Amino acid sequence: MSTAGISEILGSLLQLEENFSSCLARIDALILKPLLQAEFPNFPSSIGNSVVKSLYFVTFANFVVVQGFEQAAKSKSEAWKLHKAVLKEFLRDFTSESSLGLALHLVLHKPFREHNQGYLQLLSQLQEQLQEGSERDVVATVAQEFGKLESFIGQVLDEAAFTKELWKSLGYKFTDVLCVPERRLLEDSRNLPIASGTTRSERLLLFDDVLVLIQGNSFQSFDLKLVWVDENCGEKSAPGLHSLRITTPEETFVLSTKDPQMKAVWRWKLEQAVRQALNGKRDFPLWGRSGEGSEAPSRRFFTYVFRMEGRLRGATYEGEWLWGKPHGKGTLKWRDGRNHVGDFQEGLEHGFGICLVPRRSEDRYDCYKCHWYQGKMKGYGICEYGNDLVYKGYFKDNVRQGFGILENFSAERPFKYTGQWENDKKNGYGVWEDKERGERYIGMWLDDHRHGEGIVVTQSGLCYQRTFHADKMVGSGILLLEDNSVYEGNFTEDLTFVGKGKLSLANGFVLEGTFSARGGRGLSTHGVLSTASEPERPPATDQLGLKEFPVEKRWTGIFEQFQEFLHSGCKEETEESFTGFHIQTSKELRKSQEYLFCQRGAEEISWKIEEILEELVQHQEPESIQSYLEKALESSLHPLGKLLRALTVAFQATYSGIGANRHLLAMAQEEVKFYSKKIWEFYRGLLRLALERKGRAPSEDADPSLGKGSSLVLPLILPGFYPELSMLYMLQHQREDELYCQGIVELSLFPDIQLLEFLDVQKHLWPLKDLTLTSNQRRSLIKDKCFLSATECLQKLMIQHLGAEIHLIRDLMDPTNQGGMLDFLLTALESCYEHIQRIRLHPKENSHSS
Repeated sequence: MSTAGISEILGSLLQLEENFSSCLARIDALILKPLLQAEFPNFPSSIGNSVVKSLYFVTFANFVVVQGFEQAAKSKSEAWKLHKAVLKEFLRDFTSESSLGLALHLVLHKPFREHNQGYLQLLSQLQEQLQEGSERDVVATVAQEFGKLESFIGQVLDEAAFTKELWKSLGYKFTDVLCVPERRLLEDSRNLPIASGTTRSERLLLFDDVLVLIQGNSFQSFDLKLVWVDENCGEKSAPGLHSLRITTPEETFVLSTKDPQMKAVWRWKLEQAVRQALNGKRDFPLWGRSGEGSEAPSRRFFTYVFRMEGRLRGATYEGEWLWGKPHGKGTLKWRDGRNHVGDFQEGLEHGFGICLVPRRSEDRYDCYKCHWYQGKMKGYGICEYGNDLVYKGYFKDNVRQGFGILENFSAERPFKYTGQWENDKKNGYGVWEDKERGERYIGMWLDDHRHGEGIVVTQSGLCYQRTFHADKMVGSGILLLEDNSVYEGNFTEDLTFVGKGKLSLANGFVLEGTFSARGGRGLSTHGVLSTASEPERPPATDQLGLKEFPVEKRWTGIFEQFQEFLHSGCKEETEESFTGFHIQTSKELRKSQEYLFCQRGAEEISWKIEEILEELVQHQEPESIQSYLEKALESSLHPLGKLLRALTVAFQATYSGIGANRHLLAMAQEEVKFYSKKIWEFYRGLLRLALERKGRAPSEDADPSLGKGSSLVLPLILPGFYPELSMLYMLQHQREDELYCQGIVELSLFPDIQLLEFLDVQKHLWPLKDLTLTSNQRRSLIKDKCFLSATECLQKLMIQHLGAEIHLIRDLMDPTNQGGMLDFLLTALESCYEHIQRIRLHPKENSHSS
């Protein structure tokens, strides 16, 4: 094509654009804006001449839908009166017989359609004149876009006319609510037959934003953003019918048609309409393959207010949805002030969530930070009540169930309960600390009352064991006094002896008879006083609680959770629900949840459950097992480390502070040994699961016995319980340690040679054997060298609570070390300790022998 030919076509295009811009600006200023402002002040403002033609026709179509041109063309119209001259000039080509409304409609859209068609013709000519190459491809692309615009304009006008006729046919009851300028009717069941399977609807209207079901004089509308279309109804349709299932947040219904093609068209239009509503814009063109796929996404984010009866009536949910139900992360708010933020699954709270519940009588909230299962609290959680109570523990079916701690931080009567719960009440074994009275109760509970065997220790050092019934003491008991006296019999809550009893004094005397209080004049008794020392103290004084609270039944709530975690297959998403008790604050709980669902740092990734199980398989040799257990028990992320921390909390609640009473030592010893067995048991359970996932069975031959395994665990967990154990041992062996310390002081006064002799240091080890010295030199050497050596030895032995440490080591020593070098060294230390005590027990005898 010649250059002149191309220039002529381009000149025509430029002239068309100039004419179009001028015409658009004139119509916009003289007609469209005045009409809209006069008749519809709230109508969307006119487009400017700088906006693309597609937006112009959208605004034009909105005016058509609300019958704006008919209103503006009426002789009584304010717009007609004010702009009569201008309008007549635009309408000079129309006879007076023509409808003014139709004339306005034509004059405001026909020139632009002709203008667009002129572009298409000129671009087509230009494309034919160009040779193959990039210029021709560019022109072809431009022509294609103008073709889409032509199709878009036609669809917009057709939809507007279609919608306008609908509003004319419907009564005011429907149009007053449903008719808005921007809404378009996409399909009508009267044109494309389809019906509700329940015959509940006589007409179905699909708009670009809502789906409307009409029956008689009533209708229901469903926001398309929360409409899901499913071809597989999951149920057999009636013979000869083809069905679609429509799912919304509160209703699910079936649409049926006899023609499979009609069903396909309806499904396609519904899917397209839903997808476009979710995107917030229509396709260009409106119907075709230019969209982002035919199917709308199943997962969505939206806000919805529930209207129908049920637990969610009036509640507002904002969050993620899946097939008509809250699914994912979201926020649910009720009208009464309750709100839940967290994870949802199939419409129910499921996973971690935070729930605020207002207290009726106070302007405060109960805050539950907990794990949820199918709409109910289940698993570990922390509840901060509005009355200064805090519960940390396990829930089930919305009530406290299993192991938990309830603490009152108010200044009026602070307390702390650590133990078993059942159906929201204290039931089973538990420890109650009354901080105001300075007492601790260790024992059995029933329906929030002390019920069964129990031990009470006081801050003053008193300790007694009684049977309780509904918080009242019944029957006889054992009372251990501060001076080591023991009373066995009945006594009141203020610890006054009443009735028959037996008082064993610390000096060995025993008073047995009937006791009574004499109105402020002291204690009265009728009985027999025996001055013969008893050979030994009744075993009950040193074995408190061992028979009444079997160790395997004390903290079942902790072990049950870990057992369930194992049985569930150690799923990572449920780990904290079962093993979260190591988390002690609600802030930590929230952080740990963020940790569970976020990408972890490199230093933490090795403690994901999958890596834990993988590493377990790689550490099955004895030395490797010990190294692995040590690392696992030190970690707050490993299940075994979490178990140890939960047990540490229970141990401290029982034996620290007020509970540091020497009569509880046997219970504490038994618990620590039992803990080591349970930890080894759970370690074996984890290993068994890891091997099963690899298709391997655990080797029973290579499996150490429970006793041997627990002896491997015991020294690794002792540091966690050492403070409480050490205090109990110090109280138990206080008298022996005092004698020992006094003996050390006495030894420091011994002359040098006597000190060496008393310590049984063999003479050939004295540093004098091979030296030829004068007497004065020998004395000097003894004074300088021997005394220095003896002093250093005494300094090493001068441990204030050496006896307590020796007994602790002896009682909790690994049985495999008995008879070995460590056992021999400990025996030597015990002999030395007892030898030094004898200085105070028999001072004259020792002085004479020296």
